[in-house]
Amino acid sequence: MIKKFLSLLFSFLFLLALPPSTLAQQEFATSYTVAYTVSDSGTTHTKFDITLTNKLSNIYATEFSLSIGSTKLENISAKNSSGSLPLKVASGEKTTNLNLTFPDKVLGKDKSQIFTIEFDSLDFANKLGSVWEISIPKLARSEDLSSYQLTLSIPQAFGRPASITPKPISQTAQGTNTVYRFDPADLEISGISATFGESQHFDFSLTYELANSRVYPVKTEIALPPDTAWQQILYQKLDPAPDSVSTDADGNWLASYNLSPRQNLIVTATGSASLFLKPRSDFPQTPLENPGAYLTAQKYWETDNPNLNKLALDLKTPQAIYQYVVDNLIYDYGRLSNSTTRFGAANALDKPDSAICMEFTDLFIALARAAGIPARAINGFAYTTNPALKPLSLKQDVLHAWPEYYDSSRSLWVPVDPTWGNTTGGVDYFNQLDLNHFAFAILGQDSTYPVPAGAYKTAASQEKSIAVDFGRPLKPQPKLFLDIKLPQQAIAGVDLTGSIVVANVGNAALYDQVVTLTSQHFTPEKNQWLVASLPPFAKITIPISLPATGFAQSFSDQVSVKVDGTSQTHQIDLVPAFSFIFRNPKFLFGLAGLFSAILALIGLKRFVLK
Repeated sequence: MIKKFLSLLFSFLFLLALPPSTLAQQEFATSYTVAYTVSDSGTTHTKFDITLTNKLSNIYATEFSLSIGSTKLENISAKNSSGSLPLKVASGEKTTNLNLTFPDKVLGKDKSQIFTIEFDSLDFANKLGSVWEISIPKLARSEDLSSYQLTLSIPQAFGRPASITPKPISQTAQGTNTVYRFDPADLEISGISATFGESQHFDFSLTYELANSRVYPVKTEIALPPDTAWQQILYQKLDPAPDSVSTDADGNWLASYNLSPRQNLIVTATGSASLFLKPRSDFPQTPLENPGAYLTAQKYWETDNPNLNKLALDLKTPQAIYQYVVDNLIYDYGRLSNSTTRFGAANALDKPDSAICMEFTDLFIALARAAGIPARAINGFAYTTNPALKPLSLKQDVLHAWPEYYDSSRSLWVPVDPTWGNTTGGVDYFNQLDLNHFAFAILGQDSTYPVPAGAYKTAASQEKSIAVDFGRPLKPQPKLFLDIKLPQQAIAGVDLTGSIVVANVGNAALYDQVVTLTSQHFTPEKNQWLVASLPPFAKITIPISLPATGFAQSFSDQVSVKVDGTSQTHQIDLVPAFSFIFRNPKFLFGLAGLFSAILALIGLKRFVLK
């Protein structure tokens, strides 16, 4: 008796768990030839040519389902050689499910249903500022898959690709497009991620609401978006100006403000961020000074948890850890509408079905640290055109979290995003992060501090405090202010002490600046200093000492300070001690006063004796 096979499901994102009676993977062989063609406007036309072959004589298919990792499908159709096929479309939270019915029975072993499914999507290609980004979900593993061929056609007007992952096995020109072909085995590991454009540029305006509820003054600090190996920040304004700006061990830029009792203060930072696919050559990449600080257990990163430790020993590498987190945590969209509690890595491992970006990040960091790989967290802004596929989870305005691991062979912190690797259905965010991740704060030596822009709000505030939009590249304009704090006149034979003030009054950070002190007559105890990092609005004070000269020496000297083409001079007149004393009007006036007082006392004594 012939059995009817009611439904065969192939999921382009993932295989759904169906009962054995419904999904008979051994009874069919499925062959796919898939072509993605991106238009100049970014609309992607997708064509599936599918051959479904019976492997048994008493089994045939009546339906076929395809799950597409996109919620923006248009012009959907299905057909075979006889014409259009009945098609039902159901939209899910982050997928569109296509279910078609075969009116004609195809009976017999090795007999095939041959049909085509086509649609247009707005999710696969996006023009983001100056960059085109292509994201194609990965191929799900399936035992009935006999053949899978995929081509991706991109307009040559997009320019040369900055990155394509995985690497194409071939590329050919066809008219005004370039067609890329891929190894099917690579597509089982990850989807396709391609970027056309080397850099992305954002304009930003950030508001920090500060309040001192105490009856005494306090010092507080805010985290400004910093430079990293992957981004450069240019500041137009920080209002009001901070009391100081410093760089912490993680590379955060911390601006300090002194608040009076009961004072409220609103700080506004505006500027431009440039994001890069490749590490910046002008950003210092030095060996990690204290790797142990990025391996220890902290709140939310429980590296001492036995289950985490055992798993880390099995996974061992950053990529294996990334893939484990992507494959085993389940993104919980329901948590986005509520006040989110950070669960931490151990809880994420115990409850993998209720994760958001914080849990994806914390679990990666804890596993990496337990495996001996330095890791840390980034909190920041991530641009997304589809929150279902690329969700944002931190509730302060619109923020995201992702981890970094340290690659000692390159002396480089490498960002990855297991959250989006999961929610996009396997797009590769390990080998190449996109140009949409804008770092606000780095959490490495402390798992909870500093907090990023967007988190500085008073209790009653409901105002949006983050504004980020695409911008144009700005030109770095480095500018230094130098000041030499030494007296203009000095006494011979006495040590001379003072300081050099180096302030960054430009819009960009300065790195590895050499400060040089020169003098014609003095021999400074130290005449050269290296300033490793000087963010915008920051200044440092360098103490200087000019040793004593002979007591009888007399000269005028020009003390000079030079930093990267900027210089400042200060004249010092050195006089002998006796000359300084007798030429000093204050001294002479005081001496005259002393003599007058003595004479008056003598006169008074004579008067009394009489």
